[in-house]
Amino acid sequence: MDFTAFKMNVIETTGLAKDALHIYVGIGVYLLCLMLLRPIFKKQGIRSFVALVIVTCIALLGEYLDNRETIESLGLMGLSREQITASIRDLINTCMLSYVFYGLMTWTKIFHASNPSTKLLKQR
Repeated sequence: MDFTAFKMNVIETTGLAKDALHIYVGIGVYLLCLMLLRPIFKKQGIRSFVALVIVTCIALLGEYLDNRETIESLGLMGLSREQITASIRDLINTCMLSYVFYGLMTWTKIFHASNPSTKLLKQR
């Protein structure tokens, strides 16, 4: 089964629009990476950045697989304006929410603990 047929089966099965599917995949991969990378990277900032890079790479891979037939036969210059526009829209849909979450975690305190944790029992 090729990637396009797989993607169409997922769209038909879930009943989601293609753009909504890109958003869900992007944020799902980002959150999954944050959880799976937790034992590897202890610092939240590094873990968030690595997860962002992974989401971007997966989005780029998805767009390559979408346009693989055209790229393999005609090269990158063979892509039509419509294909390029659709790929850019898909990249934005897939990555935007992950970039927003990364920015909020990096430059605001919205996801930081409001009260620092304290020990419940004091040792003497």
